[in-house]
Amino acid sequence: MAVPPTGETLDAARLVAWVVTPGQAFKAGDVLVEIETDKSIIEVPAHEDGIMVEHLIAVDGIVNADTLIARIQVEGDAPDAETPAGLQPAPPDTAAGAAPGSAARDPAARQPGAVAAASPGMRKFATPAARREAAERGIALDAVPGSGPNGRVTVADVALTQRKARASEHDGTKEGRREAWATTRHGDLRLTLWESEAHPGGRTVMLVHGMFGDRDAWASLVHALSRAGLRVLTMDLPCHGATRSEATRFEDIVDTVTDAIASQCDGPVILIGHSFGAAVAARAASRPGINADALILIAPVGLGTEIDQGFLTGMTHAGTNEAAQRELRKLTVSGMTPSGGFIDALRQSTQARREPLMELCREVAWNGVQQLNIVPDLAEVPCRCTIIHGRRDAIVPWRHALNAPPRTALHLLPDAGHMPQWEAGKLVADIVLDAISRLAPASPCRC
Repeated sequence: MAVPPTGETLDAARLVAWVVTPGQAFKAGDVLVEIETDKSIIEVPAHEDGIMVEHLIAVDGIVNADTLIARIQVEGDAPDAETPAGLQPAPPDTAAGAAPGSAARDPAARQPGAVAAASPGMRKFATPAARREAAERGIALDAVPGSGPNGRVTVADVALTQRKARASEHDGTKEGRREAWATTRHGDLRLTLWESEAHPGGRTVMLVHGMFGDRDAWASLVHALSRAGLRVLTMDLPCHGATRSEATRFEDIVDTVTDAIASQCDGPVILIGHSFGAAVAARAASRPGINADALILIAPVGLGTEIDQGFLTGMTHAGTNEAAQRELRKLTVSGMTPSGGFIDALRQSTQARREPLMELCREVAWNGVQQLNIVPDLAEVPCRCTIIHGRRDAIVPWRHALNAPPRTALHLLPDAGHMPQWEAGKLVADIVLDAISRLAPASPCRC
């Protein structure tokens, strides 16, 4: 089983979670695996009934459109010699009118990318089972792309269409996602809020990205937090993403974050920040009037002297995608980078705001020396503080984390760089959720 076409670029995506375990049976349309792309989590569904035989890629592994990620056995296939005893799929259901195993034996039905579109006015061909399935699910056949010969619609196509519709709902109002603007004393910030319907009284988590990032950089962690029943708020910091504010002073940027908290939530929040965003979160948590339940910092700036000045200069002066890609490789141990389209968009947005970003970089570092110090902030914050740092960080030395106050919970990841939430996403999510689980019960909060 390879990663099927998803409609998004998959130059280098990350496998977030396996939903179906080896030996577990699945139906067409069931989600098998979750994959993180540049800006979202993709749920990959099954196209046929079958059974999961073996995972070929582990969680947090890097995949692309050609990567084989699993061995599966679908209905109509004879088990191969390596299939463990007992991993046999259930007999195909013939009550719907299809010949036993017919869809599974159809090579075209196994290739979701080879979809033949019907011309306007052409009769839509579909198997009897697919017609019945579409009628039962209330799906118009004309809306279902067929993967069979001559565009014939199969049961798997109907299930996939419904799964895509549900995924669209998942990204929208069904899961309470909404876009908003927060008016601050230094300009407007662009926000995204995920409201948990399953646990409407859940805590609120605010995620603060680092330099050259945006609110979409947290896709995997947002997914994990939302599933845990937490409200999640992400933002584009000044000079980043869709935010209109171009504040460049560190204290002004902290002002915008505290203003956003005040405008979006009247209860306690959990602040999570990465790199420069971690310094912003720490200073915000120490401000009077900010009711922080917990502070979680990932590869934080502001705990030591050294920093890779070349990365900051390289990103602000990258005139080509190749130059930007070279700098982005420094963020991870593996050297993985986002897709070419993402890099191009990032470089163009960075160049469009080059002057304010250069001013902001000078607030962060000058000649390789960090200009921020959050050690006093961490000593003053009344809430629990956790630091997560990769021991192979090429931007901010991990040993700086040792300068944190002694009550700080410290997690040093041996095989992660400056972006542990990318390279060790599951571990980071587990650490974050464990830290949150240790807090006292949440009080009501309206966001």
